[in-house]
Amino acid sequence: MTGGSRAGDDPASADADTLLAAQISADRVSELRHAVTAALKAAGLAGARLEDFVLAVHELVVNVVRHGGGYGKLLLRRSRDLVTCQVSDQGAGMDEAVPALPSANRPGNRGLWLAQHLLATDLILTSTSQGLTATVSITITPSEGTQ
Repeated sequence: MTGGSRAGDDPASADADTLLAAQISADRVSELRHAVTAALKAAGLAGARLEDFVLAVHELVVNVVRHGGGYGKLLLRRSRDLVTCQVSDQGAGMDEAVPALPSANRPGNRGLWLAQHLLATDLILTSTSQGLTATVSITITPSEGTQ
């Protein structure tokens, strides 16, 4: 597991509102990116922070398709000022936390690293015998939440 979460910010908590729940598959990647963008805009996230968080979620969705068995689930929720997105697959999981950034001459394999280091507040990876769940979160500032 990598990253962390604030106390009381469990995305499955009873006071969280579901913004989007969807199935992940290769033919839905673009559709999901647009749906996540629309849901986050409606929640009040905007500008570069919106774009970065959508990209983080997109990278997690692509990882499900490429490395997690091709199918999974996406759950986007909001609890107060915290938006959390859980992306789950039924793949083999991971032996290590977030892989190191690969060398510049090696294509691909940057999605989890980007999500953790540049695009989201937190990245938590939970690997079980049923697959991998990647959770990213971002806080909506009061000025964003009132738009």
